[in-house]
Amino acid sequence: MIKVSYFVRRLPSFSKAEFQRYWRENHAALIKRHAALFGISRYVQFHASDDTRNAPSEAFPERYDGVAELWFRDAAALEEWFGNRSPEAKAAGKEIRADERKFIDRANSPFVVGEEVVVI
Repeated sequence: MIKVSYFVRRLPSFSKAEFQRYWRENHAALIKRHAALFGISRYVQFHASDDTRNAPSEAFPERYDGVAELWFRDAAALEEWFGNRSPEAKAAGKEIRADERKFIDRANSPFVVGEEVVVI
């Protein structure tokens, strides 16, 4: 199964609590509503805690506010997610990106595409 992990940073205008609430309640509902269209079989949000080890440091000056993980059923589903080829996917993709711009610093939120290797 193909997976995309987004390393998410919030916009400076959002407090951590506001960001987490919006991401958990609003954005999650949007992804859930379009999951079947994009062949998303699993969506997980990993929210950074208040643990002091998450604070910026000399070794790690930039931190993320969380990680969004999306699993796709196959390569075609992944291509639809990124390519938005059908009219339905184009409209849904536009809606998702517009919502992300409300609370995510997209320019500083990279992603990686790959396959999980479960070790334990």
